[in-house]
Amino acid sequence: MLTMLKTIVNILRLLRVRQYYKNVMIFVGFFFSKRLFEIDLYFPLIVGFILLCCASSFNYIINDLRDIEKDKLHAEKLKKKPLASGAIKKPLAFILLIILVSIIIISIVIFKFNIGFIFMIILIIITGQLYNHLLKNYAFIDILILSTGYLWRALAGCMLIEQFVSPWLFIAIFEIAVFLTIAKRKGDLIYLGKEKAVEHKKIYDQYSLKLLDQFHVMVASALFVTYSLYLIDRFKLLSNPTSYGYIAILTIPISLYLLLRYMYLTSSKPEIARSTERAFLDKGIIIAGVLLMGILFYSFYFEIFLDLI
Repeated sequence: MLTMLKTIVNILRLLRVRQYYKNVMIFVGFFFSKRLFEIDLYFPLIVGFILLCCASSFNYIINDLRDIEKDKLHAEKLKKKPLASGAIKKPLAFILLIILVSIIIISIVIFKFNIGFIFMIILIIITGQLYNHLLKNYAFIDILILSTGYLWRALAGCMLIEQFVSPWLFIAIFEIAVFLTIAKRKGDLIYLGKEKAVEHKKIYDQYSLKLLDQFHVMVASALFVTYSLYLIDRFKLLSNPTSYGYIAILTIPISLYLLLRYMYLTSSKPEIARSTERAFLDKGIIIAGVLLMGILFYSFYFEIFLDLI
């Protein structure tokens, strides 16, 4: 029983379930489209989320299989990666790959997802493999290519519900992704030090903390401006401006706090930057995040809710 439990835990580690939070991006377009009360959209979005998780795990397993010998040389990776440590054998990894591909293909056939969503799934896999096999060795390009993964996830949700893709959504998601990716690079350099970071990934030889700090501030500024302009532009476009629409402006200082708080956390506690999901446990992030989403929900959906009742 204990052996089976350990095997299940190691399979979950191999699938990197802890990183599935990235696939929540599939719901972003749904929320901002003001279609949250269209109940019939929930099922395809949930299935779509599961398929994105399968595509992500497919990439992770392929990458771990490819890097298995390199990972054995690094104590940190040896602990974290079941294939490198021998906790999971290669045949089981290949079986999991077949299962993941089967789930994706069967679901697409059964639920008849549109070509746009299918294309995003393919892009997620291709982008992941391009990064691992080639583009991770090129400074700055590695950050940009990793960031597109978040973008494909958000666009997958838009394609799934056949929603017009706003340029604001496109730009903001990409900037958020770049912001998080740079933070992870900074976290590795602070936590591991330059020498060990280079052993971890050769690309760190081309980065410095000063350079990454400059990039981080630049991207954070761009993201803040993009979000602010989106809310201002949205209010200007309202045919009948009301306090419900205007109240969303209050989230601008909250969004700035979230950016500043995350930058502080990832500088003082680099382990958070290396595992972004840990940031969600910070009280400041939780409170500000709940406030921001609550105000946006009220602004976007209160009038719609009144019409429904």
